[in-house]
Amino acid sequence: MKLKENNSAQKLRGAYYTPLPLAEMMVKLFSSDESIKTVLEPSCGDGVFIDALDDMKMLEQLNDATAIEIEQDEVEKLKHRFANSKKIEIINRDFFDYYENTYEKKFDLILGNPPYIRYQYLEEKQRMEMAEILTSHGMKANKLINTWVGFMVACVHMLSDNGKIAFVIPAEILQVAYAEDLRLFLSNKLSQITLLTFEELVFPGIEQEVVVFIGEKGDSEKGIRIIELNNLDDLENLNIYANGFQKLSHVHEKWTKYFTTEQENQLILDLKNDDRFQTLSETGINSAILFSQFFCTVNSPPKK
Repeated sequence: MKLKENNSAQKLRGAYYTPLPLAEMMVKLFSSDESIKTVLEPSCGDGVFIDALDDMKMLEQLNDATAIEIEQDEVEKLKHRFANSKKIEIINRDFFDYYENTYEKKFDLILGNPPYIRYQYLEEKQRMEMAEILTSHGMKANKLINTWVGFMVACVHMLSDNGKIAFVIPAEILQVAYAEDLRLFLSNKLSQITLLTFEELVFPGIEQEVVVFIGEKGDSEKGIRIIELNNLDDLENLNIYANGFQKLSHVHEKWTKYFTTEQENQLILDLKNDDRFQTLSETGINSAILFSQFFCTVNSPPKK
């Protein structure tokens, strides 16, 4: 059993800070959208996304930006760095606690890199708050769920009618069982979802595969699209419109199926339903029966 005191402070906080080029790319996707007036960063850490908003000149068009951070040292550094900006409110608070008291507030854009903290490393109050977030949106709460799941659900709820969300999250979202309810929740709440995947690791020295999740609310449902990149260098030539959307099924499913085209998925389905083919399990059962019959024949006593 892995004890809490034997883990690093970084691991317990789930703090894997986002590289600035990635944060700037995520902000750039929305920098020309003049309808965005309010922004939330629910776990701002060292403030890389606030820096990106500043670098991309997006702060100028905003009415206000809210940044939440649980670590007081980081908050003090950020307040000092942005002391001259009247548009940025930096709050020293646990996001789950902030959400519990502010969940009716809406934002046009929510972006960031939520902490990846396992259930067993959370304080009891945090566990209860996350469970309430999940169950209040029709999802199951269990001891396998990581904090980034709670962050996503809460933040999607806090989006305005045409709001947008951009998060760096574990690639686990694509297929793990504990994110099954989350995938269905996101497909029902968002009109379009874009996933940027990376062949190489994004966080230097950390064995954590991540994806960039981009979701938008709206009346016109488009579905989901996957864009596969090799590494952060590919961001320079990123064309987010290169791939078309696929229709989401709105059922409990893995999202790995969307890495193939609709035509490829249909071919797979046709093969599954073709009576001329056997499944691997059927082949295994038939082989076992044949082997059993052969064994019985070989070992049966000779006829007199």
